[in-house]
Amino acid sequence: MRDEPATGGEQALAVRSLAKTFSGSRALEGVTIGFRRGAITALLGPNGCGKSTLIKLLAGFHAPDAGGGIEIGGVPIATPVDPREAYRRGLRFVHQDLGLVDEMSIADNLAFAHAFDGRATLARLSGRRLRATARAELRRFGLDVDPATRVGDLSRTDQIMVAIARAFHGGGRDEGGRIVILDEPTASLPAGEVDRVLDAVRRMRDEGGTLIYVSHRIDEVLRIADDVVVLRDGSVAAQQRLGDLDAAGLARLITGAAAQRPASERPPADGDVVLELAGLGGDRVRGVDLQVRAGEIVGVAGLAGCGRSELARLLTGVQEPTAGELRLDGRPVRFRDPRAAIDAGVAFVPPERARLGCIPDLSVRHNVALSGLEEWWSKGFLNQRRERGSVQELMERFDVRPRDSERRMAFLSGGNQQKAVIAKFARLSPRVLVIDEPTQGVDIAGKQGIAEVIRAAARAGTAIVIASSDFDEIADLCDRVVVLDRGDVVAVFARGEIHEEQLAVLTAQHQRGG
Repeated sequence: MRDEPATGGEQALAVRSLAKTFSGSRALEGVTIGFRRGAITALLGPNGCGKSTLIKLLAGFHAPDAGGGIEIGGVPIATPVDPREAYRRGLRFVHQDLGLVDEMSIADNLAFAHAFDGRATLARLSGRRLRATARAELRRFGLDVDPATRVGDLSRTDQIMVAIARAFHGGGRDEGGRIVILDEPTASLPAGEVDRVLDAVRRMRDEGGTLIYVSHRIDEVLRIADDVVVLRDGSVAAQQRLGDLDAAGLARLITGAAAQRPASERPPADGDVVLELAGLGGDRVRGVDLQVRAGEIVGVAGLAGCGRSELARLLTGVQEPTAGELRLDGRPVRFRDPRAAIDAGVAFVPPERARLGCIPDLSVRHNVALSGLEEWWSKGFLNQRRERGSVQELMERFDVRPRDSERRMAFLSGGNQQKAVIAKFARLSPRVLVIDEPTQGVDIAGKQGIAEVIRAAARAGTAIVIASSDFDEIADLCDRVVVLDRGDVVAVFARGEIHEEQLAVLTAQHQRGG
């Protein structure tokens, strides 16, 4: 790899020979990248390629190994990066965890952007002026919300938009000097909100800002990016103008080979009915009737607010049904909590893996083992040697990388975290496995790996229910699909009838009330 970035033009941000090692394992290997001023650069790569590590080095969360450097506007910045100094130099971040204070108002959360550079205080900016400024900033992103609203009372979508508004505004350099790094900003947004985010990013670019856009959504990258940087195995695999690249070409850059869609043809599931819903209802979901057979993968599709996630919670003891009946192997069941569901043979992989699916500060071994320690517990003692061996075998089986069971979950990429979470529950050989958003925020290669893990569980006889907003994923994986709109079942498709475009059109029609 050449020493100078290949994209050319004046560089707003540059990293040179940047490296980072964790426990003897190289996460970044001599990375040199230049980000053009006034351009949108898509930062891409498979899970575990080093994207998250690079972002954390720029944010000052990690210190780079000796020998590397970071420059803002051609001027070196000391490493490890002082976040306050980086902020004053125009560097902004929208992380996946957002960093908002739920107990505070929108206006006060935005005011932190003014106060962080040390030249303003919340007291100076309080009152009518602060609320007026906040209201104008929110309206720029299509949010007609009272700035006095508590952030914790907002929907997830609106919280993301507030975090983006905070990054685009506040103290430090003028908007034209901003360098904004957005880490998967649209991963959990419905299509309408995605368009608003992309429009805002374009506006910042047009005003001279520099945007670094991390995403696994190739369609978004093709719509918005000027330049592309691809990391693979901790090194720069490509850095170039987007130019005439199409989806296939971009996929080849990311994976290093032509992206292969897994074969979707599987013999029809003809096992016994394992899970049955009869008129099941909750706060939003109403009167759902459904049967799921052993070895079958059933998808639940629909736009944001349709009831997908609630249905997953109703099946797994996270939320109590308000109507109807749930039957497991023909017997009525009512789970008082997720533990009761697991004991009965129903496991749940939640959508927010870092918050709900694992304990990030614990090792992979401890996370996987938490699903049931009885396997390694004998005579009052935990056989840690057997535990390590079993977890290592699971990491091989589910392709969790790197193969280090003692690594903290927080240091795994999103896709590998998800595979570890699925492994945690699949090791119990549940009768039913319910997965909400199985590949949210996961790259192409990671999606393929997770899809194969799910297919393998189905081949072993597990009945699987997938709730997903990704129509392509649903169409590829599922034997049947139930489409929800505002809590009601509006369509059911068998395998030969499932098409991504058909699902998108149907849900859009119902969303408009057509």
